[in-house]
Order: sequence, then C-alpha cells, then structure tokens
Amino acid sequence: MKESHEAATTRLGPAGINPDTLAYQQLQGWNCALCGRPLGPDRPLGTVTIERGATRTTYEVRACAPSCAETSTGPAAETEWREAIEHAAGCPACRTPGAGCETGERLLHTYEEAARQARSGEGI
Repeated sequence: MKESHEAATTRLGPAGINPDTLAYQQLQGWNCALCGRPLGPDRPLGTVTIERGATRTTYEVRACAPSCAETSTGPAAETEWREAIEHAAGCPACRTPGAGCETGERLLHTYEEAARQARSGEGI
C-alpha cells in the first residue's frame, strides 16, 4: 500500500511537470507552470493533483501562449528553452537557490545564445 501512495504523490502532470515543484502562483494560475513568469496570454496545460497527508487537491495549470520561448524569441529558440525548463523542473540543484547546477547553466546558456541569434535575425 505504501508503494501506491508514493506513486500517486510523484505522478508527473501535463508536459512532464512534477506538481511538487510548482510554486503557489503557478498552482493558482497566475504564473506559467513551465517558465514561472506571470501570465499574459495563456493556454491550459491540464491538471495536477497534489496529495499532502489526507488532503488531495487538483489544480488546473496554465502556460504562456503560444509558448514560453515564442513570446520572447519566436520559434527559433523554443527547443532550447523547453530543454532548460524540463531539466530545471526535475533537478534539485536548479530548484535550490544558490546551489548551482552545471547542466542547468549550460542549457540556459545554450537557450540565451539561440534567443540572441533569433532576436538579431541570425537564426532565421
């Protein structure tokens, strides 16, 4: 029985989101569930359920529309942004302020370079 409870609490939500990593603002639909920035135009991602003891709460999570990367750079850097966000969502070091993560830093640098190229027109 313990195994099924653990499986229920660590089940990934839409887009591979770990519900336990979402901030209050993301659960309330105020911030993007993928990038964490305040939402303007948004799109539904689906629902996540969080279990804490006997309490089980389901939240509808939302994301930037059309996507986080496209809102600032166009589609050119979307893949790099998604890779950086997906890594950060599952990496304890990335979620801990001041901890530092070599992989996360590398992915973020790759995204920043692609975004710079997209903004300057080099990546088109």
